[in-house]
Formats: sequence, C-alpha cells, structure tokens
Amino acid sequence: MRILNGRSLDLHELKEEDVSTLYLWRNSSDFIRLCSTRRNLVSLEEFRTELQSDLKKDRHRQFLIKRKSEFIGTIYSYNLNQTDGHVFVTIFIAEPWRNNGYGAEAVIVFLEYLFREHSLHKVYAEAYNYNTESLHALASGGFIEEGRFVDHRLFHGKRYDLVRLAFFRRQVSESSTLVERVTGRDPSYWL
Repeated sequence: MRILNGRSLDLHELKEEDVSTLYLWRNSSDFIRLCSTRRNLVSLEEFRTELQSDLKKDRHRQFLIKRKSEFIGTIYSYNLNQTDGHVFVTIFIAEPWRNNGYGAEAVIVFLEYLFREHSLHKVYAEAYNYNTESLHALASGGFIEEGRFVDHRLFHGKRYDLVRLAFFRRQVSESSTLVERVTGRDPSYWL
C-alpha cells in the first residue's frame, strides 16, 4: 500500500477495508452537493458496484486523507490522458475538518506525486460556482481558471456553472514557498 506523506497528514492508497468510510461520505449531502454528479443515496452494495465501475472506467488513483489516527477525507485522480499529459483531481474533506488547511496540504502532496510519477503537463480541478470556498482555495493555490460551463448543473431547481481550473507543471517553481510551507519539502525535485 502506497502512503504519501505531508507535514500534518498522510494520503493512504485506497484499500478494501476503507470502502465503508467512503460509503458514508458518498451518501452525505456535502459530498453530493460538492463532489458528485450523482444525486441519489445508495446502499452499501450499490456503492460497491458504483465504486468498482468508477475504478474500471476512469478512476486513476484514490487515497484517503489521514490526520493522526482518523480519516478526514479522500482525494482521487481520474481521466488520465498520458498522450496530452493531464489528469483531473477531486478532493473531499469531511466535517468538522473542512476549512482548516488540510485540503490545501492534501492537494499539494497529491500534485507532487502526480507530477513526479506521471510526467504530467497539467492537473485539472473542477468546482461548481456555488462552491466558493473551493474555488477560492484553488485560485489561492495557483490554479488558473481555464473554462466555465455555463448552467451546467441543475441542483435543487437552480442552474449553476461548472468552473474548470488547471495547475501547470511550470507553476511548481512559482509556488515553491507555498509548497515548502505546507509540506516542509523543497519542490525542486518535482521536476
């Protein structure tokens, strides 16, 4: 099992025994609102089928975010395109750990892994425009808005934009202070 280390948290590669934790988050209203195109609640068995389908179809890597002795969220990559050198990333931090900087650290640790291990040109993240906290965090971390899909999501009778942002390999040196502060490591070996 692969473990990626940060300063205050670690990313643990997904294992079978973690499925019950992911299941609880999958059915939470926060996950459905912030991270998923799915809107229905599912049973544990339906979730296992859904996860297996995702893992076979487009899920690249998935980790659980662990702080001290408890899991506080998940981060995963999907739609890896080796030819053009890009991948998408989604992160979910559960309550009560949200808005404490853990998401930023997890993203930086994951970006470090993705750029180092997969020779990527850029990494994409997407958020709905009502998810202002995530959009602000991504922009503060150096992600650049590349596109906006207007009225993309119908949620509770209203339409919302999907915002696509990217972080480029060339930005690693520009973000070196942030990377060192969050991970305690020099980012030069990413490249």
